Amino acid sequence: MHLVLSGEGASDVGSDLENIGPITKLVARLVERRLGYSLVDKDLKDLKALTLFSKAELVDCASQMPRRSRVGKNQPRETRYFYNNARALALLARELEAEDLIVVLFRDGDGTAKSNRQEWEQKLQSMLKGFAVEELTTGVPILPKPKSEAWWLCALRDNYQNCQQLEDESGNDASPNSLKSQIEVCLGEPATRLLLNDKIDAGEIDIDRIDMESLNKFKQRLNQVLDGLLPSYEKGSIVDRDMKT
Repeated sequence: MHLVLSGEGASDVGSDLENIGPITKLVARLVERRLGYSLVDKDLKDLKALTLFSKAELVDCASQMPRRSRVGKNQPRETRYFYNNARALALLARELEAEDLIVVLFRDGDGTAKSNRQEWEQKLQSMLKGFAVEELTTGVPILPKPKSEAWWLCALRDNYQNCQQLEDESGNDASPNSLKSQIEVCLGEPATRLLLNDKIDAGEIDIDRIDMESLNKFKQRLNQVLDGLLPSYEKGSIVDRDMKT
């Protein structure tokens, strides 16, 4: 099995196996539950089970790929960006010629406080359509609403209570009381890749206890992909057992 990810930058998915980010760490832990071993274990690096593509690599690929469908053209410019990113990642993943690919595209939902759920849903569906047009059946979008900082705040500040309201805040880092500034206040320092990784390792960020629509959608989709790749495994849900999938 081969895990392929692309994110916003090194602070979320990381840059390589030696320097993974918190999003990669969480994805790998969820996969490990079903697979039985970790795809990001440094002792297994010779297996080459993890590949990370930068945003710049996706942009370069997207600029060269042929138009395969009018779907992308007919989408608003913003959602076309998510669609093209998914297409590009699917194409790059295919070049690896690896078996049993799990291809994960992380992008912040962003948006303002006035953005509605429909806008977020359109972005999510655009990513799924981008995977589909390249005939990739194991593509998994991760689209926090509005940003992954909302997930970290749910765990680290709000004790997993009433976290859904965090998804309605602005994703604009320049806005007053932005999520980025809120998490920095909560931590007393910037939310770096290493600090968030440490919080995950210490159990202070428990993905099973975060009940937020954008995170639940990701876990449900990853669970579907693993069900298809691991038919011989017992089909237990990655989503919290107390939640209805």
